[in-house]
Amino acid sequence: MSILQKTLALITAMVGIATGCTNGVVSVPDGSGTTDSGAAEVITGRTKVDPSAITYASSYSFEKLSYGGVEKKEHNSLVEAETAELNAGVVLKTDKAGYSGEGYVDISDNKAFSMTVDIPASQYYKITVRHCAGSHKENPLIFNGLKAMDIVSENGDWVETTVDGIFLEKGSNKITLGDGWSWFSLDSIRIENGEPISDSIYDGIDDTLCNPYANLKTQNIYQYLKAVYGKRVLAGQCTDYGNNTETDALYLGLRKYPAVRTFDFIYDSMSFCDGSPKAKDVDLAIQWSNDGGLVVYDWHWYAPYDRCAFYTDDTAFSLANAVTDEDIAMADTAALVEMYNSGRISAEAYNIMLDIDNISALMQRMEDAGVTVMWRPLHEASGGWFWWGASGADAYKWLWKLMYHRMTDYHQLDNLIWVWNAQDPDWYPGDEYCDISATDIYNQAYDYGTSPDLLADMSGWSGSQKKLVTMSECATMPDPELIVRDNAYWLWFAVWNWDFIVKNGTTELSDAYTSFDMMKKVYNSDVIITRDELPDFNG
Repeated sequence: MSILQKTLALITAMVGIATGCTNGVVSVPDGSGTTDSGAAEVITGRTKVDPSAITYASSYSFEKLSYGGVEKKEHNSLVEAETAELNAGVVLKTDKAGYSGEGYVDISDNKAFSMTVDIPASQYYKITVRHCAGSHKENPLIFNGLKAMDIVSENGDWVETTVDGIFLEKGSNKITLGDGWSWFSLDSIRIENGEPISDSIYDGIDDTLCNPYANLKTQNIYQYLKAVYGKRVLAGQCTDYGNNTETDALYLGLRKYPAVRTFDFIYDSMSFCDGSPKAKDVDLAIQWSNDGGLVVYDWHWYAPYDRCAFYTDDTAFSLANAVTDEDIAMADTAALVEMYNSGRISAEAYNIMLDIDNISALMQRMEDAGVTVMWRPLHEASGGWFWWGASGADAYKWLWKLMYHRMTDYHQLDNLIWVWNAQDPDWYPGDEYCDISATDIYNQAYDYGTSPDLLADMSGWSGSQKKLVTMSECATMPDPELIVRDNAYWLWFAVWNWDFIVKNGTTELSDAYTSFDMMKKVYNSDVIITRDELPDFNG
């Protein structure tokens, strides 16, 4: 039975459940489960790619670019926060014991905070911020318009947060705070000699994909990504569902396409499309791949039922209720129906399987068309604002592994490169379930910084097998000069769609976040790879 047949059988069997009914009995349509005899039959007939056919990373030669503007001078200074400009939003206090200097400042308005420090040499520094708050707070610390770090405070005593490898220019440096939560206390900022990101973070990347049966094109793409990593950055762009607005705008304005385009299954969730996915992005992804581009796929997954939405606050769907010890990843339609009817699995689990099978059918269409997909499901989970993260790390990891086994082992999809984007190391599902680690970075408008501290930190999030690290969403394009200076070679960056790159949904570029000059600089830089510079993976 094909993936499409399996999906249609599940759709038919799910009548009544998808609307939120959780205690009905469902039946399998005639013949829907008769051709599957279980996992043993499903996994037969697979062969691995001949290793001699693969174009390995060592076949490529990318020269490492270097930055020559570094001075060397010893420095260690403590900047007291009370020397900032005091006003209604930045108030001097001495109430909380343990501060240094003459006091500290309570900050209720980030826009009101400003101070200036003199830096003796243009070099890398380690910055340590001493702070506290009455509850969880997150506030960006900015040097000369570029974010240096996020100050993350919890309820408690004074704590220190340190980042290394921050490049500061010689002379007067303005320190401000970016858009954040405010309402925290700042005691001091220590600035001392630091070290840039080590080249070692780009070494020792896992040799193979987590799916040993990945097809030849998919393995060749992965090897190319390995060759690029640490030496170049792929230009990427997220696009609106069902159209080419953003990529058309980039080509009209810059005469180049991004190397990577991010698509979305957002309107193909079964609950949203009433069981009939339009799959508009699938056709576009096939065309993009045929034209030589690399494909990333997200899934803003509308909850399978019970107020269908992807934001936690907008649905009553509970992932915790879906978690089961039953081996549903390898169960055929008849087995899933029996498990549900007998009460062995919940309606939540059953509906999740319907949606995964639906998306698997769309993935199969792309594999049949020769498309490799860098698959980024269940994104930003640790934030809790999406339902797939609202039940905690254990439930999330259960769902990730279920999806991996269902798509890789049951449906035998061999065109996927798995991109993990939960954004917290405690949510990592394991090396055997992931090929690329990703995070989303939303700098303020015209902040073209590269977040080297986060890249270095994320390089240690995986287990014994190091993974490629990428910036899967961003607000602004990173400055190529800063990429080289900071040694911060994210695998790719992907600017978010609509207002972040175009004006009012048109094909006219917008400079609301990235200036036109910076766009031109990025898309014409030797550091950045655009679509026209990619190898021919379709040959």
